[in-house]
Amino acid sequence: MTAKTREEQELDLSTEFVLSEPRAREFLWWVLSQCNVYGAPHVVNGETGIHIGRRIIGVTIIDQLNHINPTAYAQMMIEAHNRAEKRQREDNVPNASTPDDE
Repeated sequence: MTAKTREEQELDLSTEFVLSEPRAREFLWWVLSQCNVYGAPHVVNGETGIHIGRRIIGVTIIDQLNHINPTAYAQMMIEAHNRAEKRQREDNVPNASTPDDE
């Protein structure tokens, strides 16, 4: 195995930092969702290249995450699922401060 360059070492440290912060993981999950990693590229007015580029960026980020922590992506997925469930529960709870219609 070859020695890492200083730039690679710094990237690894930055990735570890991002993964250690819940809000940073939430933001990174949002970025990855914009990349449509698992979707088929859209064929619309020659924009296929844009969609493929987004996907490549997403795959590159996921590869870096897996390099640093192989369970990080799964953890982010679980956290996103839990946030969505929490929002859904909160949206379905009636507001106790509003009077009932009579």
